[in-house]
Amino acid sequence: MQKAVFLGPKGENAAELERLLLDVLHDHVFWRRNYHPADPRMIDERDRRTEAYADAAGRLRDELFRILAELKRGAPLYSPRQIAHMVSDPTLPAIVGYFAGLLYNQNNVVAEAAPETVRKERAFIGALARMVGYPDVLPERLPADARGARTAFSWGHLCAGGTLANMEALWVARNVRMYAPAVRLLAATDRRFAHLDDIEVAPTRAAGAGRLGDLGTGELLNLTPEAATELHLRIRSRLRDAGHAEAEAFEHALPSVRKAGLAGMLGAYNAAFPRDPARPPVVLVSRAAHYGWAKAMDVVGLGVRALRTVPVDRRVRIDVDALAEAARDCARRGESVMMVIGIAGTTEEGSVDPLHRVQAVRDDLAGDGIAFWHHCDAAFGAYLATVLPRDDAGRARPYDAGAAAHADDLIDPDVHRALVAMAATDSITIDPHKMGYVPYPAGAILFRDYHVRDAVSFAAPYLPEDESDGFSGFLGRWTLEGSRPGAPAVSAYLSQAVVPLDQSGHGALVRDCLHALRSVVRTLRERFGADAPARFVPLTEPDSVGLCFALVPRAGAGSLAALNAFTRRVWQQVAVDGRDELGHYPFILSKTEIDVGDYREHLADMLGGDVLASPDAASVMLLRVFVTNPFLREWTERDPGFSDLICDHLESVVAGLMG
Repeated sequence: MQKAVFLGPKGENAAELERLLLDVLHDHVFWRRNYHPADPRMIDERDRRTEAYADAAGRLRDELFRILAELKRGAPLYSPRQIAHMVSDPTLPAIVGYFAGLLYNQNNVVAEAAPETVRKERAFIGALARMVGYPDVLPERLPADARGARTAFSWGHLCAGGTLANMEALWVARNVRMYAPAVRLLAATDRRFAHLDDIEVAPTRAAGAGRLGDLGTGELLNLTPEAATELHLRIRSRLRDAGHAEAEAFEHALPSVRKAGLAGMLGAYNAAFPRDPARPPVVLVSRAAHYGWAKAMDVVGLGVRALRTVPVDRRVRIDVDALAEAARDCARRGESVMMVIGIAGTTEEGSVDPLHRVQAVRDDLAGDGIAFWHHCDAAFGAYLATVLPRDDAGRARPYDAGAAAHADDLIDPDVHRALVAMAATDSITIDPHKMGYVPYPAGAILFRDYHVRDAVSFAAPYLPEDESDGFSGFLGRWTLEGSRPGAPAVSAYLSQAVVPLDQSGHGALVRDCLHALRSVVRTLRERFGADAPARFVPLTEPDSVGLCFALVPRAGAGSLAALNAFTRRVWQQVAVDGRDELGHYPFILSKTEIDVGDYREHLADMLGGDVLASPDAASVMLLRVFVTNPFLREWTERDPGFSDLICDHLESVVAGLMG
């Protein structure tokens, strides 16, 4: 299938792409010419013959061709020889859709100006929701019987990328988790709303609902997301009955974290409840987390120190026992765990956290009155779910060791279980511009319960005129970004319409990448085995299409500094520095550095304790591979195959450095 939906490593489908792009351009120009055809032409033939026109047109061509020459210094992301980065060639429908969206709509923030690109965005978000097992996405308009009541719809939208999507998840979770204490504070300090003390709340460890006024700070900060949104819905119902003025007064008076900031709200809360104070919440994530999470903590006001890292196991997956203990430690210190982040596809290794076991930990901790928002950072790995077999309703089937078809043994059983468990998370980040084969910028954030968007609405969610808005109207009221381009929405929609997000469509592309990486790993083991001058040592067995490894000289590296220097010299033969022409790079890999303290057990198995015992043991440099080009599977099966060719090159590099 990939042969029909990509431009091709050698531009084999250039004629088809040219036809499609010209069709789009001609269609758009026809629309311009026939929209009020009596309007005057603003550029006529006499303009074209002026010196100023010719000068501007000439400068455009000169600058364009200069830029085109310089752009070739970048990594050839289209080439199967590029296995360095989490990005690959976009599909033909994605390219054509992007061009169409670019011509027709540059701002997708409001349906009034962009009704069709908003609809395309909704359709694509709906496809992502089905892929990960979330409920159906919110309709364009809420049906009358759904307004003001809990309904099983998900919500999400496109954004600039995974960093912004994660930031938005943190922003929403912060406001949802801090909502109940804000209501308690309002009821205690404003007589107009003292009656809210009587409203029912479902604390985590209680069998049934109780009065808001009877619950303490710890219980309110440990409400589940469902309990917090249920409290919001009950308050909204009461305010609707009280009338418009009461709803406006509540919205104005609520001392929420979004108004006062975290420090301001906690200061006011603790002044009102000095014997039952609240401490700033924390967020738990594995040591393999992307650095963007620290930025997100900074931006939303929680602070980087509130991001607590949890050890990883031998597969570079979050250690769930350590996670449970960290959550209990927080509770003993009076800290609430606002969010736990599970990662599906770590940036360095492509590892997939056991999300199903994180869910089990959440269930166990509920008995101790501890609750958290479970976010899945699946910016890279979400599309692995397209490989999973599905039932007649389109839901991913649970792993069954006895089944004949459970992802062709390409997916580890625990990874399969984790991907199925994405459906139970509260929010999820997905980057279509990575394994989705869509042009940048096309990140996505999804929430399992659409009601949480009220926590960040910049229009009062209590007022009746807002209740009918579903996935339409002014989307900017619920999104971190205001203006958002329509081109990625059309691009992503058209790509999934042609290459569906299931086993036979997108899953076939992902399956080819998984096959190709496993072929590369097998060949590296064979070629850098017992008789080779250097041995192949992976950091861990791959969960997805990523691999970190070292080539360790057989005679021994001597010290960590010597090994790092050797790895750097290898990498310099397979890296792109942005200055040279790329033709002399047979293959392009990347590198990464990992902290010895965070990965000591892994590295001791890889390199031996003697190397790590050296005084310079601070970090280890590893070579890094990501196979995102589906054409590599066919190449690995040819003669000579891709796996042999890259190992030939690495052998020659190692021999040259050691000779």
